[in-house]
Amino acid sequence: MNTYIALLRGINVGGNKLIRMQELKAMFGELQYANVRTYIQSGNVVFESEAASGEGLAEVISQRIRETFGFEVPVIIRSVEELEAVIAGNPFPLTEPEEFKHLYVSFLADEPSAEALEKVRPYEDGADQVRVIGKEMYTYYEVSISESPLFKVQFDKLLGTNLTARNWNTLGKVTALARKP
Repeated sequence: MNTYIALLRGINVGGNKLIRMQELKAMFGELQYANVRTYIQSGNVVFESEAASGEGLAEVISQRIRETFGFEVPVIIRSVEELEAVIAGNPFPLTEPEEFKHLYVSFLADEPSAEALEKVRPYEDGADQVRVIGKEMYTYYEVSISESPLFKVQFDKLLGTNLTARNWNTLGKVTALARKP
């Protein structure tokens, strides 16, 4: 069995797309996934599957969510090893615990094209900074996400792919949860 993490976009946030975690876990069980665990209410699901890769799992899960709950939810899949690589690949030289509270990682459904990356270049430097590495976009907010001009930028449109963001703390907790048998 291989361990995967499903990152659901936009559920249980701002009153939109409400899904109870118990119901979500049950749905994953119906899909024959094992050892299903969730972290907080915002759509972080760790599960085991016999699938040799995460390829195709996002579509299966998204379709079942549509059938079960009646609305569309983009799903992005990563393996434990991929999450560990994201943590190790942080491009920002942060050392203080307080600094990490300003760091977010957006998980992209697909690797963006060179043309899409060019559209993001203007956001790389400044008080708030963005770095796209493979299928992840790291964003460091100098003050806070809600006070940043980047908060209103539709990076999914610029990059041409679905994405879902997690703060650094959540990323660490989900990775730790995924490492547990």
